Amino acid sequence: MKNIIKNNKLSFFTLLLAGIFMLGTTACSKHDDHDDHDHDHENELITTIKLHVIETGTTDTVSYAWKQVGGPGTAIVVDSIALKQGKVYEVLTEVLDESKTPAKNITTEIRNGANFHRFVYTSTLSSLLLQVLDFDTQTPAMELGLRFRITTPDVMGSGNLKCVLKHYTSSDPKTNGINAGSSDIEVQFPLVVR
Repeated sequence: MKNIIKNNKLSFFTLLLAGIFMLGTTACSKHDDHDDHDHDHENELITTIKLHVIETGTTDTVSYAWKQVGGPGTAIVVDSIALKQGKVYEVLTEVLDESKTPAKNITTEIRNGANFHRFVYTSTLSSLLLQVLDFDTQTPAMELGLRFRITTPDVMGSGNLKCVLKHYTSSDPKTNGINAGSSDIEVQFPLVVR
């Protein structure tokens, strides 16, 4: 499940970001109306969360996946995230429905409906710092979380990284905070700093 990719001529992160956000359709919507993201309807199936992790100052990308391809109630396969002590990483989150062939990339629709979505990241490793790097189009702008930064401590440790995709509606808007709305998906990755 782990890929290590090196590219000395172009920033792999830039290419990966552009490619992922140009692919795919529909996260929560069953229609293509991007002007009215009321989202008061049933959510799409999300089977896979991928975290593409890039150590700052390098072009090395390691991808970690959480998968439940058969949908709720079926087996979960999850990679353990391994990071180095005292480093900074940029992370790109990719959301997929792999129950379909070909797999449906849902990441673009989440970005298009940014005002109705938010990824919330927490860790049981208290000395791990997490910072969201992208925002929605509201005024003032609020966190989206398809891109975030991890800063690891200078000591070894282990725990979990929890990723929750929050979904908001016009009757329970994002401005009501992270306890508002519903959760499209909630996953945990084992995490080790060594």
